[in-house]
Amino acid sequence: MEKRIRVLARVKESQAESKEVVETRCKSKEVFYANDPNIEWYKQNIPCMYACPANTRVPEYLDSISRGDFDKTYLINRTDNVFPHTLGRVCSHPCETACRHGFEGLGDPVSICWLKRAGGDYRGKGKIKLEASKKKTGKRVAIVGGGPAGLTLANDLALWGHNITVYEALPIAGGMLYSGIPAFRLPRSLVQDEIKDIINLGIDLKLNVRIGKEITLQQLKDSNGAVCITIGCMLPVKLNIPGEDYQGVVPGLDFMMQVNTGKLKGIRGTVVVIGGGFTAMDCSRTALRLGAEKSIVLYRRTRNEMMVDERELKETSLEGVEFQFLVSPLNIISKAYPERQRGNGETVSEIECVKNKLGEPGPDGRKKPVPIEGSNFKIKADWIIPAVSQQSDPSLLPSKLNIKTEKGMATVDKNTYMTSEKGVFACGDFVSGPRNIISVVGEAHRVARAIDLYLTGQKRIKEKVARIVFKQGGLRSITQWKANNQDIYDVIPRKEIPSLKKEQRRGLEKEVDLGYKKETGQMQADRCYLCNHNIQIDGNECILCANCVDVCPYNCIKMARKDQVMVKFSADFKNENLDVFYMLIDEEKCIRCGLCLDVCPTACLYMEKFQFEKEFVE
Repeated sequence: MEKRIRVLARVKESQAESKEVVETRCKSKEVFYANDPNIEWYKQNIPCMYACPANTRVPEYLDSISRGDFDKTYLINRTDNVFPHTLGRVCSHPCETACRHGFEGLGDPVSICWLKRAGGDYRGKGKIKLEASKKKTGKRVAIVGGGPAGLTLANDLALWGHNITVYEALPIAGGMLYSGIPAFRLPRSLVQDEIKDIINLGIDLKLNVRIGKEITLQQLKDSNGAVCITIGCMLPVKLNIPGEDYQGVVPGLDFMMQVNTGKLKGIRGTVVVIGGGFTAMDCSRTALRLGAEKSIVLYRRTRNEMMVDERELKETSLEGVEFQFLVSPLNIISKAYPERQRGNGETVSEIECVKNKLGEPGPDGRKKPVPIEGSNFKIKADWIIPAVSQQSDPSLLPSKLNIKTEKGMATVDKNTYMTSEKGVFACGDFVSGPRNIISVVGEAHRVARAIDLYLTGQKRIKEKVARIVFKQGGLRSITQWKANNQDIYDVIPRKEIPSLKKEQRRGLEKEVDLGYKKETGQMQADRCYLCNHNIQIDGNECILCANCVDVCPYNCIKMARKDQVMVKFSADFKNENLDVFYMLIDEEKCIRCGLCLDVCPTACLYMEKFQFEKEFVE
């Protein structure tokens, strides 16, 4: 996180006991580049919320868990990211990467993802549901695709009073949630419950309907005010090596779909999975559960370049999956196995590979794998599962509508999300290539607002900001905004979520991760610094005593002379040349401990909570 220095107050020199004395308290010789924040700056100062593509109000729901209000936690996540149970298990959690608690010297990030799950696990038995607007717009919207993007769109637009129909080609909605992720990571009953909650908003879900066969895109355009295409990326990216058409070679997503729909119930022998993402890990773990004697993952770079996090790699290794790094496939070799042949095809027996070394970084910043001459070797294999990536299928777009594409993906206006065909929108992986679930959900929220604006001509979703002030409260001001563990919240260690022992991980349905116990979840939520709270100073009451500067445990608060401070105006920093002393705060390591409030002799310091909400205005 870049240095974020904020002006707390401009205090007139005349308010000090002596200008000369105060100057001795301005101990730093640094020139400070400071901001006079607006609301957007304060939002960015909540790093977890700002990093979340759906702008989930993370501190708000962590504070709710700390106070034992799991219903509120669930409701915040149901509103902000739509799939609390799902994302509490399989989210890529960019919020945790951004978490201030994980900054250098402050410890480990808060376990935000697992605490999202706790909100669902411990919510009350009563039904917590969102209510669609009773004031209907009379506008009809057709959504093509019932995956995370399509369901999020349907959810939002139905809440705002539109008539929504979702068309899904498969026999069940959910897209990758249902077809691409194994049940031992994401229980099917939870996915079904979350889909049901969305459909119950009054959405018409039509299954087994393929665009271009049972109905055309032109028909949808003619009978609806807007159409949005959210068909994702369902075509596998090929390895482009000899032998990919042999029996026993199954693309990763196809493999998971066959397993999750019950078409593939068992395998044997050695399974080789190619790739370094979550689909590759899912395939390798699933293969062992289906009966494979050995499961091997090949990845062309090192562990450091893999797209999965450390815990996913650890769990995969624990279950017995073997990893071979710096290895690329060259050739799939066949051998006739009459008992396994279907038709006249050839069947996999080996895969030839080459060892790599890392070269110069590519456009994505990761070092490119460079083959090592003469390092070829072979691995015996009964199944080969390429899981390197997926791509969209532009052939689903009818030529009559003239929807422009680029690299096989639909192109959309960056502001309206409309394609080159008026009234036809697109979002999700179909416009970007494969992404994580939370990124797709965040984009779908924005597309829903764009479609609503297109249909109604009004911006009906407003941002509401409430400010709540906590003033000095004796010697324990923190108790006003921090529910529990006020003395140790910043040193409570991060606790891993419990999971099944290796010998218990049998079958496809048994969930591996068990979730926090309620009391553990509350203590883990206590670790949150509550970055939606900000120290403020009433400059008219400050006497420049420097008590707050001296007591701050991380040296966040600064007192500076006027010649030491440059304040940002538009894009430039300028010296204001005022007869004042500046009170500043370096937000990077402020842990909201409130000690500065406690020692202030004039009670000019206070804590201010920023509460952000999206408000629907009919």
